[in-house]
Amino acid sequence: MGQVHAGVGKMPTGTKPGLRRAASAFLIAVMVVPLLSGWKVTGTKVRHAYYPVSGRNHTEIVRSVRRFAPMSGRAYGLGIIDFYPDYDMRSKDGACRITRADTGLSITLKLPEWKGPKDAPRSAARLGRHFERVIRQHELQHVKIAERYARKMSSDLKRLKPESNCWAVRRKAYDLIKSLKKQHIDAQRAFDRRTLKQIRRLL
Repeated sequence: MGQVHAGVGKMPTGTKPGLRRAASAFLIAVMVVPLLSGWKVTGTKVRHAYYPVSGRNHTEIVRSVRRFAPMSGRAYGLGIIDFYPDYDMRSKDGACRITRADTGLSITLKLPEWKGPKDAPRSAARLGRHFERVIRQHELQHVKIAERYARKMSSDLKRLKPESNCWAVRRKAYDLIKSLKKQHIDAQRAFDRRTLKQIRRLL
């Protein structure tokens, strides 16, 4: 079993007051469980959790995000992403090969939800709902990136060349998963860098 955890999207110093926080963050755990059916996850399962955003003006909304957002207010959104590669091997005619490979995803998103008072000024409600919508869209892009790498993980496992024994195949599969895990983290970080300016302008 191998795991890696990462947080990304940190705001640089020098942002507007109250915004020295993470634009978004994600935690990635890659579980290598080819034989443990009890851990098997198929397809993509996404769970949503929400934190409240409220206020009658910009200052109160920022204070609300500071209080309730993930990572003690240092992130606007949070994604916890678990990969579950699962594959079968078969030894025949002196060669072992992977005969089936699937990669499940279990994802939990922590997102903002506008909970402002019904009589909040229109400008405050508009800001809160815009913040909610943009962060949701941002985190869903993280999900799409993860899904892309889950598909690649499955297809690349299936294409591994046969070896003389299954231990060698298992070793190659482990190295492949480890490499794709790193590529996935790099892709998530690159996405956050590309969208940093947009996120910084939200509040």
